[in-house]
Amino acid sequence: MHAVDTICNFRLQHVLQVAPVRHPDRSRFRSTRARQVWDDGRMDEAPPGARTARHSREEIRQLMMDAGRSILVERGLGAGAGELTFKRVFERIESTSGVRLTNASVIRRVWENQAQYQDDVLLSVALAGDTGGDMGETAAALLPALAEFDLSTVDGRLRGLTEVCRTGGAASLQALVGSRNWSVWVGVWVLGVTSPSSERGRRIRLALFEGYEATTDMWSELHGALLDHLGFRIRAPFTLRQFTVSVGALVEGCALRAGADQDGSVLERPTGPGGRPQEWTLFAVGLEALAMQYVELAPEWTGPAGSS
Repeated sequence: MHAVDTICNFRLQHVLQVAPVRHPDRSRFRSTRARQVWDDGRMDEAPPGARTARHSREEIRQLMMDAGRSILVERGLGAGAGELTFKRVFERIESTSGVRLTNASVIRRVWENQAQYQDDVLLSVALAGDTGGDMGETAAALLPALAEFDLSTVDGRLRGLTEVCRTGGAASLQALVGSRNWSVWVGVWVLGVTSPSSERGRRIRLALFEGYEATTDMWSELHGALLDHLGFRIRAPFTLRQFTVSVGALVEGCALRAGADQDGSVLERPTGPGGRPQEWTLFAVGLEALAMQYVELAPEWTGPAGSS
């Protein structure tokens, strides 16, 4: 059995290190006294003995953008960004950081008006991409499985590919279905593709495209690392990017269906050791089918990089 201290494992560990994580509740760190930020960036009502702080336009912008995305994740997008009023965002910032903002702090200083702010929050969601957030959870589910694979034979490599599809497919779908960030992204996508021809709609569609590109690049790196580790390559005339786009489209469709169809769509297949039945999601079945069409055994493969 091959050791997992390979270059592939290093790349997967890197994915885990850079994957988005949920931050703990910061409410316990909030200030006991609100500190107001005026239109010149000056803050008053600082605690006794503290130095008066000034927040730059960029610092205020970051506070507003973070709070806006947080509100969208909690409340949802609905029919648009109407939940993102300055009043509601100011209240969120004060409750979590103790910083008190006013209209004068942001209007014509950071944004021309509330509508422009709302559009920027939507654009930031679109630019974040659609499925990047579940990559860390997928990689985490795969790492233990990689340690169990016997890649010394062709049959072992094929079984490894099957198990990666089963385990990784289930983890990826579960993470996506449970992601509030992804749900908000879907809402922005709907706004982008259904909005009438306008500058706002064009900007959202462009941001969605850029987000898609960035997410595809990240997943392509993970898919490439897994194929290298298992001794597979992309079958001509396909490309790794085409495989990643196909997988992404399938998991998004399955996740959307899961939002309306609560029956679970899980079946058993005799894919375990000795033909033992194992649970498969429908997405994992489709993922295996895609893999069998897109990839083939690499004849020049001599084992995972770094293996003894």
